[in-house]
Amino acid sequence: MQLLSLVCHKCKHLWQVPPPLGRRDECPKCHADAKVCLNCRYHDRGAHHECREVEAEWVKEKGAGNFCAYFAPGDGIAGEAQQAKAKDKLDQFFKGGQVEGAAPKPGASMAEELKRFLDAKK
Repeated sequence: MQLLSLVCHKCKHLWQVPPPLGRRDECPKCHADAKVCLNCRYHDRGAHHECREVEAEWVKEKGAGNFCAYFAPGDGIAGEAQQAKAKDKLDQFFKGGQVEGAAPKPGASMAEELKRFLDAKK
């Protein structure tokens, strides 16, 4: 039997649990519910119902134990890491909100401004 690896959304503790994970199972360190949306690989704050599994039912309390049939253990930090990486890329791209050589010209069209902006990034 293969054990499931789970990272607690609350305390980030990594532990192994035999499948199936039940609604009442909890983190051995902080005793937070284990089978919760926040511990699932499909949890995504930017998705519809905050879930990438399109057939999953809406769950109001993302941090409370639930009966979702689509639950799959996630790494617990993927969402945070993806957000930090995206923010870093945006910060690099815009260099703190100012791009050299891309100051707007009065009366220029949006297409012209976009072209100037992209040319300045080369």
